[in-house]
Amino acid sequence: MRSFSSQQSTVICSLVWLLAALSVAHGDCNNALTTSFIKNQLSSLEKAINMLDNVSKCTCPCKDQVVFHAEMGSSKTYYGNSVWVYDKVVTNVGNAYNTSTGKFTAPTNGIYQFNWYTLSNPKVTSHPGLFVNGQIKARQAANNQGGTSQWLTTGSSMALPLKRGEEVYIMDVRGWKSQLRSQWTAFGGVLIN
Repeated sequence: MRSFSSQQSTVICSLVWLLAALSVAHGDCNNALTTSFIKNQLSSLEKAINMLDNVSKCTCPCKDQVVFHAEMGSSKTYYGNSVWVYDKVVTNVGNAYNTSTGKFTAPTNGIYQFNWYTLSNPKVTSHPGLFVNGQIKARQAANNQGGTSQWLTTGSSMALPLKRGEEVYIMDVRGWKSQLRSQWTAFGGVLIN
């Protein structure tokens, strides 16, 4: 025997009540018009049930969502070719971002959108770049040569096709010293397709 979801049961009950009301109104279940109407409604009901079956079999995109946003929990200084670690996670749906390494690992093949923002200390230069498996993909310059109380924020965004297991991270493109301000320095990404 076939089992029905609550949505399907609601549709079936509604149809049965409608058919019962029509039969009572016409006084004759064998009326050709009523019989034709019932056959059409049953056909429509079967199509609706099949449609609901197909919808319930679909993979909900929310099951495969990947989105993260992490900030630097405190001001930090990085030297040379060190991966910048954004250790204050705001969002990490899919757990693809690692707060210990600062690296995002693609959990599935797809197109990902990344963004990163950098607030450098006054009179400090940093050149954050987006890397995939050691290869530079995009860069920005946060050349803050202003006065002692002048702050400069830079930001970039990039969409990338990635294969499962590829690692994405931020570090200084030139390998110089970078002094970064806490929560205003952030890294995030989302699986878009």
